[in-house]
Amino acid sequence: MRKIALFLVSMAMMVVLVGCNPMGDIELNAGNSGIYVEDDGAIKYGSCEKFDKKYFNEDQLEDEIDTEVADFNKSKYSSVDDACSVEKFQANSKEASLVLDFVTTYDFKNYMLNYAGFEEDGFYIGPISDNDKCEIEGIFKKPNSKKIVSAKEVKEMKDCILVTYTPFKVQVKGDIKYISTNCKINEDDVVSTSPNKGELSYVVYSIDDE
Repeated sequence: MRKIALFLVSMAMMVVLVGCNPMGDIELNAGNSGIYVEDDGAIKYGSCEKFDKKYFNEDQLEDEIDTEVADFNKSKYSSVDDACSVEKFQANSKEASLVLDFVTTYDFKNYMLNYAGFEEDGFYIGPISDNDKCEIEGIFKKPNSKKIVSAKEVKEMKDCILVTYTPFKVQVKGDIKYISTNCKINEDDVVSTSPNKGELSYVVYSIDDE
């Protein structure tokens, strides 16, 4: 169990997701996984890694993925029976790609903390007001603007936040409000968190729930 969690977070990233991209404008390249936040707070989590058939069998890997997803859905960490599902799994002689769907941000957070080995002080996603483990510090900048705000101001906001030590490509169907100064954002509003794994990155966002 949890082999798939390692597949997702401890990989040598090689290529973009192939075929139809279910994750908005996110293109996965060397060193990053992707998080796509839907307008209802649902999450798509995607990753690609080098696929070496000397160590992995495609059918076996797919079975392990399905087994882990089923185990998570039956666990105390999921909010409903189908909290997580496999949207896409694809493998060839060189690479394997996977996209998981989580029906809520809560389920995704629980998966990352309890199945993917993330620590509570190094990963959080959800309402700012519910974060009680991760430090929020530093200066935050508004995308495409010179405006900056302090960590104290962010802590008082009624928005959501992603806090992570891990490099991610992040896109939100709502609005990116602020990002920490170690993040970058491109013309498609895809945020790249810091490539330095020992450095916390922050993405403050709101979802479009209209």
